[in-house]
Amino acid sequence: MKKLMLLAVATAAACVFVGCGNAQDDAGKPLRMITEATFPPYEFLRGQEIVGIDVEICRAVAAKMGRPFHAETVDFDSVIPAVISGKADLAAAGITVTEDRKRNVDFSIPYVKTGIVIIYKKSAPVTKGGQCKGKKVGVQSGTTSETYVIEQLKQEPERSKSPAEAVAALKSGRVDCVIADIDPAKNCVKGEADLAISDFITSEEYAIAIKKGQPELLKAVNETIAEIKANGKLAQWIRDFTEESDKMKDR
Repeated sequence: MKKLMLLAVATAAACVFVGCGNAQDDAGKPLRMITEATFPPYEFLRGQEIVGIDVEICRAVAAKMGRPFHAETVDFDSVIPAVISGKADLAAAGITVTEDRKRNVDFSIPYVKTGIVIIYKKSAPVTKGGQCKGKKVGVQSGTTSETYVIEQLKQEPERSKSPAEAVAALKSGRVDCVIADIDPAKNCVKGEADLAISDFITSEEYAIAIKKGQPELLKAVNETIAEIKANGKLAQWIRDFTEESDKMKDR
């Protein structure tokens, strides 16, 4: 999924940001997760509470380190910059590992294999990446979907703040199709009889982003991911939050 830019706009579950120190200095300080809570089932709002798969992973890291936990949501473009600047300890927001991002942050081991797809109207099918060329393509700003349109299709996309906003543009006829990660794509088309999803047009992996030079934190994150994969917690969170976000879509 997602890319960079600056200017953090904090919304729900606000926490006080302070600079990062070493593991001993940080003992007792909240582990600060930054995310973008419009990406179910990985992160979304339950009322004013930020919940989802990524939240549980980061909460488990905090528990492993014996630290309190706080999560905050910002626009996606601000997620990785918050980690780079030290305003957050880690970022988890369905973040795809890319070579460009690896130059700016360290990544954990991947925890999900995924990819991007095309959302289209059944009355005007667009099922292959190449078929998007020359069309108005909606994307969430700062994502690998945006990168795909720019680098592979050699054109500028129609940018939105969220996949849901991009799909609203598709439904209203302002764009011809939308490119998005598979999970939010599924959520956006649920209950929409006139919309469909293509097969994957890329293969990607999600991981947690950490400020460079934090080996103890990176070790704790990697160990936590390995543990929750082995004990079945990750699979359970995926089932539970997918079911919850599906029910929210039905309301």
